[in-house]
Amino acid sequence: MPNVLIERDGRRGELVLNRPQRKNSLIGPLVEELLAGLRELEADEDIGAIVIRGAEGGFCAGLDVKEFRADPPPAWRANFSELWCEFHASCFECPKPIVGALEGFAIAGGSGLALACDLLVVGDGAFLEVAEARLGMAAPMNVAWLRIKLGLTRTYELVMGAERYYGPDLVRLGLATKTVPDPEVLSEARALADRLASFPAPAHASTKRIVGALAPFDDARAYFKATQAS
Repeated sequence: MPNVLIERDGRRGELVLNRPQRKNSLIGPLVEELLAGLRELEADEDIGAIVIRGAEGGFCAGLDVKEFRADPPPAWRANFSELWCEFHASCFECPKPIVGALEGFAIAGGSGLALACDLLVVGDGAFLEVAEARLGMAAPMNVAWLRIKLGLTRTYELVMGAERYYGPDLVRLGLATKTVPDPEVLSEARALADRLASFPAPAHASTKRIVGALAPFDDARAYFKATQAS
């Protein structure tokens, strides 16, 4: 069974994290498939916008700690960090709008995945939690995206506090586009993606290119790698 499903509906493409039995948590093969799927939809001229979501009503619970701590270590651990950085850089550089459908939870690495989306639709009762500090870990991808999207103080608040931020909080912070009743998250995210996909493609590509040019770095890959290596 694939770790990521690639679905198409009209001009909308969807990447679906497909490990619901493990709360759609991250392992190397899933990130590899996620990156390949993003590139596939980016290259498809019939696709105008991309939705990222988790299967069966949960977005992503972060790293699959059980798999990461397996003995012997899985072969994919050796290049996981490189793949994860490449995925985030590819999201930043993707010329097509990426809409996240945050259902249920986005925790630790899962919150980094939610923040990688250009626009985020979240359920009123769903939450984003940058939980790494409570686990004694750094949160490099979360820090990387929060420093792009928020100021220094807010970044400290979310990363050091390790608290849960629900739909209305995320809208207030400017991290989510819209908060809706939990059962409506996916339909709202799809409607937003469909609307964006109906616009001329060059408009989105130009907008993201301008945003990229104004980012606080010259090279997206170097930025995400440096964040992780710090």
